[in-house]
Amino acid sequence: MNLASRLFVFLSLTALALTSCHELGHVDGLGNYGGAGGDVVGEVEYVDTRAREIEIRTDSGRTSVLRYDDRTQVVYQQRNYSVASLEPGDYIAARVQQDRDGRDYTNTITVRESVQDRGNQRGGGRLDRTEGRIEYVDQRRGTFELRDQRNRLIIVSVAFNAPGPVIDQFNRLRNGDYVRIEGKSVSSDRFELANFM
Repeated sequence: MNLASRLFVFLSLTALALTSCHELGHVDGLGNYGGAGGDVVGEVEYVDTRAREIEIRTDSGRTSVLRYDDRTQVVYQQRNYSVASLEPGDYIAARVQQDRDGRDYTNTITVRESVQDRGNQRGGGRLDRTEGRIEYVDQRRGTFELRDQRNRLIIVSVAFNAPGPVIDQFNRLRNGDYVRIEGKSVSSDRFELANFM
C-alpha cells in the first residue's frame, strides 16, 4: 500500500470516528453531558431575562450557563410556564442542545422541585404591588400582560406553587379585567405574581 493509499485510509477512519463522536453528543468542560438527549440537573442560581441565560449549580457543585429563547418551555406539575417564572433555588433538569455557534442552550426545562417545595425560599420581606388592565392572558404559559397606570406593559408570571385561590382567579382572568396584584418585580417589564388583592 503506497503512501497516498495509507493517507486516504487514515483520513477516512478519522472522519468516521469524528462523525460517530458528534452523533453521540459532547461532554463539556463542566462534565455535563450535552448534545441530543443531554440533561443538566441542578439548582437555579440566576435567570438573566435580558441576556436570556440561566445559571445552574449542578449536583457536582459546578456552574453551568444555558441560553434560552421564546420557545423554551418550563414544565412543572404538568403545566407550562415562562422561563421568567423560575426562581433561585428551584431544582430543575434542563435538556441541553447546541446552537449554531456551538453554545449550550435549552428548549425544555422540567422543574423537579420548586424552591418552596424544598423549603429553601430565599429572600422574603416586602412584596411589590402594581395594578392595571389585562391585555392578554396566556393560560398555557401561566402568564398575563398587564398595562399599568403609567401605560407600561408588564408580563406577569404565576408562581409554580401558587395557592389554589390564586390559580382559580388566574384561570378566570379575561382581557380588559382590572386587577391589583402583589408579588416580586423581576425587572421593569417582568413581575412574579404572589397574590391578587
